[in-house]
Amino acid sequence: MVVAKFCLVGFVFAAPEIRDDAVRLDFFFSPGCEECERVKREALPELADQLDGLYELASHDLTDAESVPLLVAYQQRCGNTDNGRVALVIDHSVFLSGADLIVTGLLDRVGEALVRRQQPGWQMPQAPILDDERAAEIVKERAGALTFSVVALGGLLDGFNPCAISTLIFFMSVLALARADRRTRLLVGASFITASFFVYMGLGMGFLFAFRQVPQFVMVKRIIEVVLGLAMVPLAILSFRDAIRFRKSQRPDDVTLQIPKKIKGQIHAFMNSRLGVGGPVLGGLVTGAGVTLLESVCTGQSYVPVLMYMLKRDCSDFTSWILLITYNLLFVLPLTVVFICFHRGLQLTSLINWSKRNLVVVKILLGFFFAAMALLLLWGKT
Repeated sequence: MVVAKFCLVGFVFAAPEIRDDAVRLDFFFSPGCEECERVKREALPELADQLDGLYELASHDLTDAESVPLLVAYQQRCGNTDNGRVALVIDHSVFLSGADLIVTGLLDRVGEALVRRQQPGWQMPQAPILDDERAAEIVKERAGALTFSVVALGGLLDGFNPCAISTLIFFMSVLALARADRRTRLLVGASFITASFFVYMGLGMGFLFAFRQVPQFVMVKRIIEVVLGLAMVPLAILSFRDAIRFRKSQRPDDVTLQIPKKIKGQIHAFMNSRLGVGGPVLGGLVTGAGVTLLESVCTGQSYVPVLMYMLKRDCSDFTSWILLITYNLLFVLPLTVVFICFHRGLQLTSLINWSKRNLVVVKILLGFFFAAMALLLLWGKT
């Protein structure tokens, strides 16, 4: 038995004998989450100063798959529908969501839990029964909200990006000049698209992993958010300007945001030298991988801010996988559709005319997308 004093809402209570079963605290957080860091910085040290030894703290990293079912079980038990970035549960029954509520209310709530222990017949509430199926449903629902919409739109616009379209047209022209039979052309194209998907997917995974390992992740993440957010403003302006200039002149050289000529030359040379080498499948894989890496200098204008937004939203590993797969499937979708049309007889002149007709629309959409990303990165809730 322990006798202690603790402060609650400005008053000093002399606690009677407190049983050895300390107040149970379950703290749910994500690495790099600014709200989580605020709780660690403001609420937990104050609690330790006032009530050290009267509670036990269990921390749950929400990037670990096993933490999500427990959080969902607590939400179901407590009737909580607020998907805050940080949550803390007291004695398996009192749910605090969001940094503001935890910082201002944690000490009082733990004090109330200590008072309840003095009531006759008090028993510790049992931990909730985990519902893995419901937890999976909650994760899918979260992935289907704003973050999913941003990622999906970014992937689709990236696939229609003039950087990718110009590479696509040259790829088709190389296949046409090769005069390969339909089977060979199909194998090369399918291999090229497959390599593009997995390489771009790998770049995204590497980006997310690398940033999560950086020391002082919260500070570094916020700096990059601000830098990228500010960079989106000129990109939006240039996209709108490209749309206006190209509509007037119909000259590709008037488009500012496109693959630099030097890199475009490297892409063309790489295609000519690698396509078909080692057989249609290997040639397509090698060419697709190399071209995707080279053109990422331009297509990354959309990809990097979307990845940074995923970090800002503190997506779990499972959700990040879903979002990355979605982005990259939509990124290769235009390439896949156009290749199928080309394989079934689409003429290159028709493809070029189609790209010209739609370039203005794509540029305007990219302009709005860059502007929206600037707002989300600079002022979106963290």
